[in-house]
Amino acid sequence: MLKKIDDNLEEFILVILMFAMTALIAVQIFMRYVMQDSLTWSEELARYLFVWVSYIGVSYAVKRSAHIRVEAATMFLPERVKRYVILLSHLAFLVFAVMVVKEGYTLSMKIFKFGQTSPALGIPMGYIYLAPTVGFLLTFFRLLQNIVASIKELKSGVA
Repeated sequence: MLKKIDDNLEEFILVILMFAMTALIAVQIFMRYVMQDSLTWSEELARYLFVWVSYIGVSYAVKRSAHIRVEAATMFLPERVKRYVILLSHLAFLVFAVMVVKEGYTLSMKIFKFGQTSPALGIPMGYIYLAPTVGFLLTFFRLLQNIVASIKELKSGVA
């Protein structure tokens, strides 16, 4: 069960969020052009779903090693040195993820304390501001997995 969650967590969340966002936008288009009326809250919710998709997508990209990186710098390095550089980049990204989680959480808690709500939906904005915290917390765990795999690879000497 844990393996299944580990393998599919981000995909599951992303599919649900993107389906909801797409359905919401489709309903809004139908309402606007067919019914000659519009939903006052749909664009706001779609925007918030997009924010969540973006931050969960960071974790998914790290999991799949599909995040943006510059390979020109490591292309000409020997294979073993390249693995150390990749490990170092994972460690640097891990530090960044920890900072985003820490600061994102602090900001979210401040927003919750202020009681700020979204204009159309009236939901607490702290939930929207939690997106970077949750996304980078997942990223943190994916980076730990990558670091462990990189260390095992270095120890085993596999090319």
